[in-house]
Amino acid sequence: MLDWLANKWNEFVDYLYQIFTSAVDFLKDFLWWVLDNLFGAVLFIIDGLGSLFAGLNPLQYFSIIPPEVQYYMAICGFNESMGMIVTALSIRFILQLIPFVRLGS
Repeated sequence: MLDWLANKWNEFVDYLYQIFTSAVDFLKDFLWWVLDNLFGAVLFIIDGLGSLFAGLNPLQYFSIIPPEVQYYMAICGFNESMGMIVTALSIRFILQLIPFVRLGS
């Protein structure tokens, strides 16, 4: 006699469960969308920083070094490594100017 009520109740519970799972899927997709856009923005900013170091080429100052050595230095990435070191030192010196940010040094 009350089978129709139990059936409707089970359908309602299934409907609420589907709404809940859809909401969880929406929140996960929204989180991934936010992270994707955030990483895209960071990648865009990092790609733009490469042009700042385009003029940093220490090999132009080393005319005394033989061409063979210059070739191997370029192959090993000497230019890029010097850019990274200069950037790291610059950031460290700038952070030293901020009070309470000594970072162990």
